[in-house]
Amino acid sequence: MARETMHSCTQCGFQSAQWHGRCPGCGAWNTLVEEAAPLRARGAGARGAGSRGAAGGAVRRRRGGASAAPAVRPLREVGAIAPKRMSTGIGELDRVLGGGLVPGSLVLLGGSPGIGKSTLTNMALGHLARGGHRTLYVSGEESAEQVRLRAERLGSGALAVPILAETDLQAVLAALDAEAPQVCVVDSVQTLHAPELSGAPGSVGQVREVAAQIMGLAKARAIAVILVGHVTKEGALAGPRVLEHLVDCVLQFEGERERPYRELRALKNRFG
Repeated sequence: MARETMHSCTQCGFQSAQWHGRCPGCGAWNTLVEEAAPLRARGAGARGAGSRGAAGGAVRRRRGGASAAPAVRPLREVGAIAPKRMSTGIGELDRVLGGGLVPGSLVLLGGSPGIGKSTLTNMALGHLARGGHRTLYVSGEESAEQVRLRAERLGSGALAVPILAETDLQAVLAALDAEAPQVCVVDSVQTLHAPELSGAPGSVGQVREVAAQIMGLAKARAIAVILVGHVTKEGALAGPRVLEHLVDCVLQFEGERERPYRELRALKNRFG
């Protein structure tokens, strides 16, 4: 039976079917994390020797036949289309985003506990819902009742936002596919759990798989997704560095609790 998961080193990318305390590739300790195996690798064991022979024949046919090279052209001939943006109703948030949320984009919002990430995203969804956009708030850390208590002080728009209190990734994907919101907030990405992996929620393999599957659906359905993320004691975004490369925009929400103002900075923005 083909394995459904594999272990990858977060330092050098070495992959192994078994877990090792020390990476055989680079020698680092405790860097192998479990992640879902690619579909091609999953089916390799089931195809058997007959399929390997067929694949070899296909390779020989491709080599023998003439294939047209892909067309290339100068950038000046490529038509540039400005992305349509959705205003969050919060001027400074729109400013940092570059004018608003882009359909199909992934935004990673990081900040220390209690800084106001949930309040900021609740406010944004409330304004968007009031403006006629379809929204969805996925809460993995708080119950629906807790989120309502916060929304009551943010206005009627926030109370109109649909909520899903769920940590199972497949349930969240099913809700996104069925509801087809234009904007969705996932609070937080470290709380979702992919059932095909055995790691705990928030582990490197889990966060990577959760973000990748949400990204695939968001791009296919043109859903703007805001992933709320935790930060480490040093102030850096928690989780694998590949998460920051995967998303389109990385926002850092920071400040001191004793002061009335918070600072929102864009560390990365593909649409900025």
